Amino acid sequence: MDKNSEYGRIYSEICRGFSTDIIEKSAVYFKHPTVAEHFSTYANYDLFIREGRKKGLLLESEKVEEAIDGGWWSSDKESKINFLRKTVQNLFKTRDRLLYASQKVEIEKQIRQNEAILITYTKERREIVGYSLEDYAHSKLTEELLIVFTYKNSDFTQRLFSNRHEYYNLTDGHVEKIKNAFDTFSRVFNHETIRKIAACGFFQNLVYLNEDAYSFWGNPTTKCTKYQIDVLLYGKMYKNMIKSYAENSKPVPEEALNDPDKFVEWTDNQSRDPATRARSKKSGDGSSNRVSSAVGATKEDLDKLGVKVEKLKGKSLLQLAQEKGGTLEKSDYFAARENS
Repeated sequence: MDKNSEYGRIYSEICRGFSTDIIEKSAVYFKHPTVAEHFSTYANYDLFIREGRKKGLLLESEKVEEAIDGGWWSSDKESKINFLRKTVQNLFKTRDRLLYASQKVEIEKQIRQNEAILITYTKERREIVGYSLEDYAHSKLTEELLIVFTYKNSDFTQRLFSNRHEYYNLTDGHVEKIKNAFDTFSRVFNHETIRKIAACGFFQNLVYLNEDAYSFWGNPTTKCTKYQIDVLLYGKMYKNMIKSYAENSKPVPEEALNDPDKFVEWTDNQSRDPATRARSKKSGDGSSNRVSSAVGATKEDLDKLGVKVEKLKGKSLLQLAQEKGGTLEKSDYFAARENS
């Protein structure tokens, strides 16, 4: 299945307001929460933390301290874990600040390498530290989500579990299958996927026809699911962005318009585009007599940004500017044009 068909399939689930799967030869329906249901349910995490405290469970950090004091774990290894986590976070920030895809490749390689090492250390610590208060709260929250949002029918009139007792009476294997199906559905509806669905051509066409949540989804805003609200908000934002660029004679590159993945990447790049920032500077700061280059950009990078590369004397402006240390004086530019 190609990605556009996959985005279309996910969109159809967002329209229905539920996802479904066959478990033990029976259909199970996972209701998509409204914004209010989402926040009210996840707020129970704090309740489960307090409940676990009363049972005498320790936070992971407390169990780590206990393991270090007992000699089962070392402060050096704990420092290594903290260092690796910080390194990965900083690498992600660095990657997100980079404009060009070619520059991101090496950073992503470093991210994968450090994550692999981090997983090795955390797995070892997990085996020593064991079950924590956070594990308890997360497990209870998962149970809560399954009990509240899992149904026997698409009308949401029959819960799969009428009470907690019924849930706990299921075999471990049956419960595990339901949890796995729920986790799979939950992972699909992540932030990036929602953005890409909003960028799809079919969804943009729908947004141009109607932007009102009630007319779009057939429900008042408070009754719309969180996914419906999110995808419509992004759809409206992208519609306005496309319109604004077109009105300013800077249409979105055709390649990005026809590919939701590339469109989302293109929108992210706009806020980091050095050429855009340079154009926003006031005159008189010394930049008005210079042609700036995107040093480090490959032809593929510039194509993604929709930048047309002009050739002078067999060289691009990028190459000419790089030869001049990153900037090209206008006098050099005009001289190159006259001699080309």
